[in-house]
Amino acid sequence: MLSIERQEMIRDILLEQKSVSVSELTERFGVSFETIRRDLKVLEKEGLIEKSYGGAILKQKVMNSADFQTLSHIMIESKKKMALQAVEFISPGDCIYIGFATTCVQVATMLPDIPITVMTNSLEVMNVLSGRKNITLFAAGGCWDPRNCAFLGRTAMTNLSQYHLDKAFISCRALSMEEGISDKTEMESDMRRKIVAGSNEVYLLADSSKFDKVTFVKTCGFDKIKVVITDKKLNNSWRTFFEENGIQYYDEEVIKKEWEEEASEEK
Repeated sequence: MLSIERQEMIRDILLEQKSVSVSELTERFGVSFETIRRDLKVLEKEGLIEKSYGGAILKQKVMNSADFQTLSHIMIESKKKMALQAVEFISPGDCIYIGFATTCVQVATMLPDIPITVMTNSLEVMNVLSGRKNITLFAAGGCWDPRNCAFLGRTAMTNLSQYHLDKAFISCRALSMEEGISDKTEMESDMRRKIVAGSNEVYLLADSSKFDKVTFVKTCGFDKIKVVITDKKLNNSWRTFFEENGIQYYDEEVIKKEWEEEASEEK
């Protein structure tokens, strides 16, 4: 394997895991400690990582600036599990919004061909659902944003003002108990804020890497969030926070328990 190929794979591992040890990488690639240290030195010079004792940590700004295509290839299994749980809340006759985050695209992928109306500004969601005969598909329009593979901006906001939605399935860049939900850019934040305001129920899909963080633009608080779906077990502080604010949460433990109960009932 060429060093540039190995460094690209290390980059993807870090995007998914956020940190990695030298010993883990040497075992994975079957190369020496010195080879991995040279790879990490290259990534450090590129501004991707910070070297730590025995390994490396992904710089937070790298994760925040990653584009749609980069994010779509990481944490796929976690995203599918969250999406499968989200689909459980969608019923025939619903008018829903599916967001432009990579996890939300998985919701569209998992969605059965049932009679519902879907509003989206995600090109990927449009592509996934365009062949479903029973789904009425609406596009928000707007200015093309290649980094998010979505249409954003003033036109999209104006168009969304004409519609009211039963349920919205969104993600975010970060969430904090103190600062609420935040995003990287004003366009992302404005779009999600508009969707939250125009929906009866909001379902937030956020993987564990986004918790206890704050990014540039505040999108909203938790007052309109009905359900939070995540990929790892929440700590007691977050569980208590959601319970005190009347928010249902589905983490790794809760999802596994529900699936086991369903499997038992089917028998």
